Amino acid sequence: MHTNTSISDPRNAWRPRLGRNILLLLLLFALLLVWPHRTRSQTTTTTSAPQTLPQRVVYGQVFKHIVFLDDQANLADQRGQSGNAMRDYYQTRAGLSATETALLKNTAHNTVTALLAVDQQIQAALVTYRAQFHNGKWPAKTPLPPLPAALRTLQTQKDNLILNGLAAIQAGYAAASFQNLDSFVQNDIAPHITLSVKQPPQPAKGVTLPPLQPIPWQ
Repeated sequence: MHTNTSISDPRNAWRPRLGRNILLLLLLFALLLVWPHRTRSQTTTTTSAPQTLPQRVVYGQVFKHIVFLDDQANLADQRGQSGNAMRDYYQTRAGLSATETALLKNTAHNTVTALLAVDQQIQAALVTYRAQFHNGKWPAKTPLPPLPAALRTLQTQKDNLILNGLAAIQAGYAAASFQNLDSFVQNDIAPHITLSVKQPPQPAKGVTLPPLQPIPWQ
């Protein structure tokens, strides 16, 4: 009696195999569902191309960088340190002659000085614009007055100052020398420049203007 009861019913022995078969089918079905999605995700992944910056943006920052390095070199000299490494940075890295370096530096300093003068005009135009707002407030639910049209003109002046400076350098350099400079700028300077479009700040709920901020370089 005991021996008979220890023998399992063939139907009970079949159930575990059935369960394993069902589990394998479910796993296979899941793999069939997942595999196409993985394939699609792999084939649709693309690498975005690096952003191409306008020359006015790149060389505007180059001119600013040259002036900054010269200022820092002078400060280093005043501290009893040598500022030659910073002062000669572009000459060394771009393989320029002393004459070519002088043209580059003079153009950079003159351009930056002119850009700062235009920035002062932009700042004055914004101050005049803000004078329309009593205590920095504007009636609620009333559209803000448009920004002065002169701001766009002044921005165009800044762009032209940079492009004219670049044209002066290109005209004063031999073709090979300018190629050396431009290759250095595009390979070593441009990748570190980030261009972002910044919208003018809007007052909270159209009531109060935000604090006046200095005009950033464009």
